[in-house]
Amino acid sequence: MGWRRLNHVLHRDIGYLCIGLTIIYAISGLVVNHTSHGFNPSYVIEKKTAEVTPLKTAGQPDAGYVAQVLKELGETAALKNVAMLSPDTMRIFVEGNTIDVHTGTGKVALEKVTRRPVLFEMNYLHLNKPKGLWTWLADIYAVALLLVALTGMLMIRGKTKWRGIILTGVGILGPILFLVVLL
Repeated sequence: MGWRRLNHVLHRDIGYLCIGLTIIYAISGLVVNHTSHGFNPSYVIEKKTAEVTPLKTAGQPDAGYVAQVLKELGETAALKNVAMLSPDTMRIFVEGNTIDVHTGTGKVALEKVTRRPVLFEMNYLHLNKPKGLWTWLADIYAVALLLVALTGMLMIRGKTKWRGIILTGVGILGPILFLVVLL
């Protein structure tokens, strides 16, 4: 097998291996690029208000009052912790929900956080949260993409050679010029 044929085979087969992860990284990259305006690419954050019975006595709320607040709100998730943010504001942490209670008025602000299906997992991988073995796999993927790029450049010949060289140069110079102008 000649070097041109080997180059084509390597380009094709390595390219096929990269397709799945390239799709995951592309989708994740798009959503992570648009995190402005309160959009979280990994979580849905839902904010609501409610009212509960105010604390009848001044001072620190006890476990009974916390249980009463959770019951009135219909909150069934597991209680994680309770903290006083100020003398009259209590924060209750339950699994997937944060509840702020103004003990004097009974006004409540709830913030429920849930994972975005599929996008959470894509972003988890793309941002290398697992570390360890995933770092090695991501590095192998990066090398594979480099090989696809290099073998692709070696495929250029004939009339399209100069067009390929020019487009490759634009692809390299574009980010460099952006950084020069930006910095």
